Amino acid sequence: MHSMLEADHDTLTVAVLVENEVLGRGIEAVLRRVPEVSTVHRCGSRERYEALSRLGGIDLLLVAPPEAQWLESEGRVARDGTYVVLVVDEAASNITRLASMPVDGFVSQQRLTAELLSDTLRRIRHGELPMPPALTRALLARADEPGSGTRTRTVNLTARETEALTLLVKGLSNKQIARRLTISSHGAKRLVASIMLKLDSPNRTTAAIHAIRAGLVECD
Repeated sequence: MHSMLEADHDTLTVAVLVENEVLGRGIEAVLRRVPEVSTVHRCGSRERYEALSRLGGIDLLLVAPPEAQWLESEGRVARDGTYVVLVVDEAASNITRLASMPVDGFVSQQRLTAELLSDTLRRIRHGELPMPPALTRALLARADEPGSGTRTRTVNLTARETEALTLLVKGLSNKQIARRLTISSHGAKRLVASIMLKLDSPNRTTAAIHAIRAGLVECD
């Protein structure tokens, strides 16, 4: 699964699920300047995207938050193996909810460029969860807030998982975690997957937030 991105293939087929025509056309125009992208399909509705997806061959989906709500209820099953990147407004008030979506990365609507999208694809390939710095800072600030959202259930991590979690919270990719722990990339990927499962987190960022709130690691 995900062979296109993992193999550094240069013929990615991308779908853009954005109902707003102006925003959708703008994203489409930027995508056509990305060297790794060969085909772009602009979808004005979820139904259009699902019809296209059933034909196969969609490697990456760029989706705006209003159109991504179905992912919250149906999760990764609905994605059928496609990488999903959420296009976010950095001024959005519902930051925590956006970060909890089961996606593989985030890009800023305001800062969207061909270079940013190329970098996002590269980072996803290396096991990272790309996210605009402003969004990351806001989430980590909220992680330090007491009260609501603090997880009280016991989380049993192995010593190795705790080491990997500490590095994950610091923002290291799977490949970087592997180097620091002197294990294989596949081993690091398995550790991170186990951590996210135990923390009941859909992605790396929420895993980091839950870990900080639960006192499993400290945020320097």
